[in-house]
Amino acid sequence: MQGGIYSRRFVDRSIIASVLWVMLFLLPAVTAQAEAGKISPVTITADDTRKDVSLYLSYLEDVSSGLSFEQVVARWSRDASHTKPERAYNFGFTNSTYWFHLQIENLGPERRFVLEGLYPIIDEMELFLARSGGEVTSHLAGDTVPFANRSLSHHNINYTFDLAAGEVVDAYLRVATTGSIQMRMLLWDYDTFVSASRKEGLLLGGYYGLMSAMLIFNLLIFLSIRDKNYLWYSSYIGIYAVLQLSLNGLAFEFLWSGSPWWNNRAVAFLTSVGMFTVLGFTNSFLAMRVNAPHLSRLFGVLCGLFAVLAAMALLYPDYSLVIRLATLFATIAILFVFWAAVICWYRGYVPARYFLLAWVALLFGMICYTLKTFALLPANFFTDHAIQIGSAIEVVLLSIALADRLRHLARENERIQVAMQHELEVKVTQRTEALAQANRELEALSHIDGLTGVFNRRYFDQRLGEECGRQSREGPLSLIMLDVDHFKRFNDEHGHQAGDACLMEIARRLQDLGWRSADRVARYGGEEFAVILPCTTADGALMKAQQILEAVRAEPVSWGGKSLRVTVSLGVATADQQRGAAPASLIAAADKALYEAKAAGRNQACTQEPAPMPAMGKVTG
Repeated sequence: MQGGIYSRRFVDRSIIASVLWVMLFLLPAVTAQAEAGKISPVTITADDTRKDVSLYLSYLEDVSSGLSFEQVVARWSRDASHTKPERAYNFGFTNSTYWFHLQIENLGPERRFVLEGLYPIIDEMELFLARSGGEVTSHLAGDTVPFANRSLSHHNINYTFDLAAGEVVDAYLRVATTGSIQMRMLLWDYDTFVSASRKEGLLLGGYYGLMSAMLIFNLLIFLSIRDKNYLWYSSYIGIYAVLQLSLNGLAFEFLWSGSPWWNNRAVAFLTSVGMFTVLGFTNSFLAMRVNAPHLSRLFGVLCGLFAVLAAMALLYPDYSLVIRLATLFATIAILFVFWAAVICWYRGYVPARYFLLAWVALLFGMICYTLKTFALLPANFFTDHAIQIGSAIEVVLLSIALADRLRHLARENERIQVAMQHELEVKVTQRTEALAQANRELEALSHIDGLTGVFNRRYFDQRLGEECGRQSREGPLSLIMLDVDHFKRFNDEHGHQAGDACLMEIARRLQDLGWRSADRVARYGGEEFAVILPCTTADGALMKAQQILEAVRAEPVSWGGKSLRVTVSLGVATADQQRGAAPASLIAAADKALYEAKAAGRNQACTQEPAPMPAMGKVTG
């Protein structure tokens, strides 16, 4: 009996020991897997001026919306999500309050930073900044908070704070809104933010300048010919422009900064009123009582619905329900507008052709924006401004549609015919300019290598010829040729997809080296790249070549979970200002230096002097 007890104890101890050994063996792998998906702190170096911190956020959902900051911090390690997101958080419409955490480490000198939220119509976003000494400061902003509370007078929610050199802070954000929760966040250097804001203001000013010009233009035409289509259209442009001002946060900044309540309600109200004018304009312009009577009656019902939604936006206490209904029915109504244009054009109503083209542009923009609002598309620059982009195209095309309609009516009135002829000439000029711009953009795209994103061989040949022509007047011209070492073997061992990834990574590292505005990086062909360096001496070019070597071999290329070591060989050639060099001789010299580097063992740079330009002989008579 006693022997049985000892035997059982021995078996138990053996099992426990085996389990411990298995756990000890598996623990490093489990820990490594957990660390791989863990969100890391945001580190800011002296060179960082703007950083997208959206993917550095962890979050905690407060369903009750009643947790305090202290309770959230206490529960964070247990209840928060710490897995790094694949894209910026977008929770769509929700009744929950969300808390987000971001740790920031300043590796550069002491300076001021700006944390910016790119979705300006969040009701409340409160920043809690916890410093290492235990000090916690908070700052509340949002479209229901007086605009004067913001750190900077900017249409997006923003917070400014100072960080000392080496300081680490924990930033917690409490987000509560009746609309959609979208968390694209940027961390800026203060001066860079101010400069970027000015540029953004110019872009938005161009958009609203276009809308204002079209509004005044169409109002003047209405006052001139008393066509109600122009009144409907002018009403639509005016309402829509103010709606976009609200969505961008500019209305809260410039029009009603002292009225947070109205700012919170404005989007739903303006959406409803705007759709009312859209339906009225469509019904009138397409002559739907004649061309599509059944749809005309449906449009009347939808107009009544949007009138009710506009009243609810001002009076109904549950704004979250109103904004969801307004967004949903707006999308449905736009689909009906599109269908009405198709029907009328199919039935031979000629003015519907431009109308349909215009609404295709806006329909696409609105669908993208709606899908983003319901978290079915990611939030980015295009989806954030999809309605603006679509509406800018739409207002121009609708003006053309109205002009086309007047062209058919102008036969009955000579005065209208003269006015419309002038308008058509203006529109043709605008479209010609737009086409010329499109051609210029297409020409620019033709100079880009499709795989690596740097300039292609065609552009390289053209640019090198131009620089050789200027070189005798402006200074020495250098050329660097580089080739990936053992690239064929790399492709054979890892596959062509890995080779493509290698070339893209090398191109990225080349572009990140900080070139001057006149320098050009191009893909010469296959695994070869070339760098044109105007006004650069041989010593300067060789120094750049060494930087390229260091950048390529600094870290391996990642592919398929493997780290693949890659090196390059470089050839440098410089044509001095006195003797000059033809493009072919400069390329030949750089290519010869490249092969000398390969023959010398690769992973290095060599130089060669190109053949000088032949002297021009005198012409004798």
